[in-house]
Amino acid sequence: MDITFDNIYQKYADIFSKHTIDISNLGWCDPWVIGLVCLKAIEYKDEIDKGFILTKDTKILSYLKRMHLDAFLEELTYSRFLGGLKNLEINEKENLNVQEILHCEFRDNFDARLSSRIKNMFTKIGMNEKEGSMATALVGELGNNVFDHNEGLWPTNVRGAIILAQNNPIKNKIEVVVADPGVGFQSSLRLAEPSPNNDIDAIKLGLSGVTGRIGEPRGNGLRVIQEWTIEKFDGIVKIHSGTGLIVVDKNGQNEKTVFPILGSLTSFVVKYNS
Repeated sequence: MDITFDNIYQKYADIFSKHTIDISNLGWCDPWVIGLVCLKAIEYKDEIDKGFILTKDTKILSYLKRMHLDAFLEELTYSRFLGGLKNLEINEKENLNVQEILHCEFRDNFDARLSSRIKNMFTKIGMNEKEGSMATALVGELGNNVFDHNEGLWPTNVRGAIILAQNNPIKNKIEVVVADPGVGFQSSLRLAEPSPNNDIDAIKLGLSGVTGRIGEPRGNGLRVIQEWTIEKFDGIVKIHSGTGLIVVDKNGQNEKTVFPILGSLTSFVVKYNS
C-alpha cells in the first residue's frame, strides 16, 4: 500500500502505535512520510518497548536503503530491528533525483548539503541561476529556523535538522523536507509572543512573519517561502508542528488538527514544466 502525505494521517495509528513503527505493509512512500518516520524514531528511541517493523518487499527496502534510512536508524540504536536492510546491496550511483536522509547536527552540515546538492537538483529541472539560488535560500531558511529557534532548548539528546528531498519527474515536482526534534512552533513563539493558544495558531503566526527570536520584531522567512513558492511555481508549503497541520497552496491555507509529533516537519514543494 502506498503511504504518502495524502493518506498518512488516516493510517497514522496503524503505523505508529505503542512505541512501534510498523511499515510492514508499505508499498511506497514520499519524502514527507520518511521525515515523519524519522521524527517518530527519535521520539521512541529511549523507550524500553520500542520497535520497528520493516516491509519484506525488496523493492521498497532497496528504496529505503538508497534513502539511507538504515544509517539514520542505526544512529538511533534501532540496529536490532533492521535485519537484511543493513546488508542489502544497492547501486549508490550519483542521482540528483534523490537527496537521501542527512541528519545535520549543526548548521554547517545543513549548509553544505544545500550548496552541494540541493541547488543542483533545482538547476537540473531548468531553473536559471537566480531561481536556483532563491529556491536554495528558501530551503536554507527552513534550516535557519531549526537552529535559531532550538539552540539550548532541544527536548531530547538528539539535536539538529534532518533534510531529504526527491524529484518526481513523472509528476514534475520536487519536494524538500526538513524535520527537527525541537520544541515546535508553539513553544518557540511563546518566548516572544504569548498569544498562540494551540499549535495551529502558532503555525499561522509563523507563516504571517512573527518570530520567536528575541529582539526581532518580524521573521519574514516563512512568509517569503510561501509567497514565492506559490506565486512562482504553483507550489505547496506544508507544516506539521505538535498537533497542528497547515498546508498552503494557491487555494489558501488549509488547517487540520492531527496526531502529535515531536518538533516540526516542514515541506517545500515546487512544480515545473517537463
